[in-house]
Amino acid sequence: GDRLGIVDEKGIIRTADEILLLLAKDLLSRHPGSPVVFTVSNSSILETEIKKYGGKPVMCKVGHSFVEHTMREHGAKLGGEQSGHFFCEEDYYGFDDALVAALRIVKILSNQQPATSNSPNFSELFQNFPKVFQAHERRPHCPDDRKGAIITSITEYFKKHYPVNTLDGVRIDFGEGAWAGIRQSNTSPCISICMEARSREKLQEVEEIVLKHLGAYPEIHDL
Repeated sequence: GDRLGIVDEKGIIRTADEILLLLAKDLLSRHPGSPVVFTVSNSSILETEIKKYGGKPVMCKVGHSFVEHTMREHGAKLGGEQSGHFFCEEDYYGFDDALVAALRIVKILSNQQPATSNSPNFSELFQNFPKVFQAHERRPHCPDDRKGAIITSITEYFKKHYPVNTLDGVRIDFGEGAWAGIRQSNTSPCISICMEARSREKLQEVEEIVLKHLGAYPEIHDL
């Protein structure tokens, strides 16, 4: 398989962002200053925490080919996507391989000093990471021949009110660690909408703002 997911001993599904951050923390303990590549759909905590652990966060477009290209361009030893693809170049070939990423996680776990028991738990590996609240990715239908123009229109609207990143679609910065990413799918007639905040209340506020505006486009269905 090419994607990795983790459920810890408490039954909590760990996000791809948490897994990538765990891999990055481990890598940077051996290669301080190394770039770590992630996409515009990944969490904002990656940028702040990778810097905290002594690395260089590098954002790229969504898609495994973009991650691989950006890793080569920056000489990165690690990259990942929100979809669960992880690219480990250290002592390996640098393409997305779930088994290799899983083995790296097992090694990290085996080196972990247990806090409260005779054996370490997965949950202990993630306990110091910042807490964020993420909405489930929405992928409403939008005709292929209209996606580009609609994303451009959405970008023009939001950049009048908020800072935006237009690397891949538009990523809107709502402040306080809250953001929304809206981009056209590379593989199907739909757009992708990702939203995140540091509190449930802020996430709800972001959702209301974004969905209200997108609801004005008749070409976007099933929001």
